[in-house]
Amino acid sequence: MNKLRHLVLGMVAASAGAALATAAGAQASSSQVTNSSATIFQPIQLAKNTDLSFGTIVRPTSGSGTVTISSADGERTYTGGVALLNSGPNAPSGRATYTVTGEGGQSMNVNIPASFSMTRTGGSETITVTLAMSVTNPQLLSGTLGNTGNLTFGVGGSIPVADSTHSGAYTGTFNVVVAYN
Repeated sequence: MNKLRHLVLGMVAASAGAALATAAGAQASSSQVTNSSATIFQPIQLAKNTDLSFGTIVRPTSGSGTVTISSADGERTYTGGVALLNSGPNAPSGRATYTVTGEGGQSMNVNIPASFSMTRTGGSETITVTLAMSVTNPQLLSGTLGNTGNLTFGVGGSIPVADSTHSGAYTGTFNVVVAYN
């Protein structure tokens, strides 16, 4: 009986040892090295260099015309019966110009409204200004990542002037927004 007991106990001990060996080989945890990254841009900034000015205009005696300021070079042209003066209280004429600075080589957009109104000083009469810009979206800032880049552009537009347009100074404002893509 002792032999049988030793044999049974020996088998149980061998079985337990095998179970312990199997448990010791099992994986209770695992780990993995993970990379992390970030790219930091300097803030994008917009500086206005010049305002949009249509200059001094003489309205037509009859009918209407249009005065246009080129967004590309600021050239002033007209159609219809208007006349353009190179002197006066609102001379000289020209496009609005801007400089964008930010992270070099990065894509960005310029946004302007399609139009806005100028109101006659001392009155309630308005003239609608239709805007155009010298760049298309998206644009890339000059330079490379890690350096300051820039972009210059212009905003021009056109206004209607009719024989019924009230005389006086007209003013208004519009917002230009630049943003990284």
